[in-house]
Amino acid sequence: MELKEIKDKHQWNNFINYDNFKFYSFLWSWEWLDFKETFWFKTLRYWIFDNNNLIWLLPLIKTKAKRGTYLFVPHSPLIKENYFEILNQILPQLKEIAKKEKAYFIRFNPPVEATKQNLENFKKLWFRNAPIHEHAEETHILDLTPTEEELFKKIKKKDRYLINRAIKEWVKVRIDNNPDHIDLLIKMHHQHSKKVWYVPFSEKYIKNLYKVFKDNIKTISTWYDWQIESILMTIKFNESCAYYIAASEIKHKKFSPNYLAQRTAIKQAKQDWAKTYNFWWVSPDNNPKHPLAWVSDFKRKRGGYDYFLLHAQDLIISPKYWFTWLIESARRIKRWYYYPKPKK
Repeated sequence: MELKEIKDKHQWNNFINYDNFKFYSFLWSWEWLDFKETFWFKTLRYWIFDNNNLIWLLPLIKTKAKRGTYLFVPHSPLIKENYFEILNQILPQLKEIAKKEKAYFIRFNPPVEATKQNLENFKKLWFRNAPIHEHAEETHILDLTPTEEELFKKIKKKDRYLINRAIKEWVKVRIDNNPDHIDLLIKMHHQHSKKVWYVPFSEKYIKNLYKVFKDNIKTISTWYDWQIESILMTIKFNESCAYYIAASEIKHKKFSPNYLAQRTAIKQAKQDWAKTYNFWWVSPDNNPKHPLAWVSDFKRKRGGYDYFLLHAQDLIISPKYWFTWLIESARRIKRWYYYPKPKK
């Protein structure tokens, strides 16, 4: 096995074939690493070769924070087959890279399903469960290959009524990335976060996403009586589209325009040749205390299916890891997050 740094954006993105993976993520894209660099994160992009055959993509993001320095592997590594066998062979080189970067640990956010066997395989390689998540792990995905009519029929009857009622009431839909629309998304996102108690993305974070992903981002809003009621952002990468940011100020619950905005986003993703629409993050169960309980029911009303990734896995490089572990464990408890063990 041999690690080689790659400099070619198109070669990287073109390798990621939608049909090779059950789960698909825009965090794999070259653009996501470019985005992280706008915040001065150091990124490393590796090919892994076996007898000159490309078999693996490995993005690494160096995170330097007060709680510690570590290397993060977002929804990766991408391995087509023999996942844990290849991972085992490459770990010595990864450890050397981590030591060179003075990292306390390497954190994998693996794109493998949450199963008992996958968890056991990581344990055999001396990984342990991370004290907290980095990105979405419990996801909800909608298959976009059926016709638009078939997709609409999958929506619950009450919600189909709300969508049709919004159309009859002449709710307007706006789709563009003009500066005023982006500013409106940012403003509503911050206002909404205060109502439902979550930590919002910064203005710089959102604007940098638009700069890097460009036309692969869509901003969709709904309006009634010249007043905005809901707004959302999606990010498309290759053949998958993710629902990433949203906010609402619903004044007409009888025909909640929020449902029409989501329906429009799904139709737009299908028109852009996406095969899946990823609702990105949902609660792992029906616990009303989970931080995502308030939005998970809304996301699960459209005939999709849950796909749970294995919880983030840490490989300890330095005893300083335990300082990070204490801080992150406290944050997890304070925010009410928890990660159920795999059931199958």
